[in-house]
Amino acid sequence: MSRLVVPVGLIGLLLATGLIVYFGLPAVFAAIVSSGWAFLAVTTYHGVSLLCAALGWQALLARRHPLPWSLYLVARTAREAVNNLLPVAQIGGEVVGARLLILKGLSGQTAAASVIVDLTVETLAQVLFTLIGLGLLVLFGIGGGMIAQLVIGVAAAALLLGGFVVAQRYGLFRVVERMLARLATEGRWMSLGGLSGLHEAMMTIYRDWRGTLAGGAWHLAGWVLGAGEIWIALHMMGIPIGVGEAIALESVVHAVRSAAFFVPMALGVQEGGFLLAGSLFGIGPEAALAVSLIKRVRDLLLGAPVLLVWQAAEGRRAIARLWRNEKADEV
Repeated sequence: MSRLVVPVGLIGLLLATGLIVYFGLPAVFAAIVSSGWAFLAVTTYHGVSLLCAALGWQALLARRHPLPWSLYLVARTAREAVNNLLPVAQIGGEVVGARLLILKGLSGQTAAASVIVDLTVETLAQVLFTLIGLGLLVLFGIGGGMIAQLVIGVAAAALLLGGFVVAQRYGLFRVVERMLARLATEGRWMSLGGLSGLHEAMMTIYRDWRGTLAGGAWHLAGWVLGAGEIWIALHMMGIPIGVGEAIALESVVHAVRSAAFFVPMALGVQEGGFLLAGSLFGIGPEAALAVSLIKRVRDLLLGAPVLLVWQAAEGRRAIARLWRNEKADEV
């Protein structure tokens, strides 16, 4: 899988560049300029979605491991930053998020379990969000034959998600634990041995059904409120769009992104999603691509500082560990 990340990412980059060139770089740039400071407004507003996602994650562990919401906000921002800015297949950020919780004293099993459950609950909330978007498309009487295709896609995603949840319940991650234990025993990745008990940690989280429901509610709120970014960007370009239309548009874009989760940074996929969704509402390709690029600027403005802070923290930790080892050797 890792060997495919870079080639797929290059193909996505070429696709994104090709779409912008095809529809006219000057026209896309003019659309961005016409939006004024939309990228700052969208970046600021994105904090609302991040906060909802952070509170959804926190809700899963709030009863047993009370940690400040600010920690989850930083960890959630780091998860998005890694997935949106680094050449990983949309899952590397989850590893970093778990790592940040571990650095604050959470056990490896609990941190990893919380990320897996949080990702599962968030995906379920996204399925519900997509259904809301499809309902709005039907209400508006647009989409035509594409709605049937999206319904099939959502149904397939729901089945896969349901299968994943059932697999979690019946011991999928016990198999993962045994694989990690074998790697640790053979000395190829010793740090993975600390994840024994992952299955039970996940089941403990799921048994707190109030926390799980609260997490799902926060994530659904985050998906719905996130549509405000499209509304803000288009209105600042002088393109009026209703709240319901923005929600429907956002749901289509994220459905396309999720279907191609293996593409690093969703290169090309996000741009194609905006072109597809924008065409349903009569939004020109220049404006649709401009919104996509504004969102990418948002990712850079929010993610780059967090990545730098994370790397600095890891660097200080590594230096401190080397210093302790040297002192121990001297003794």
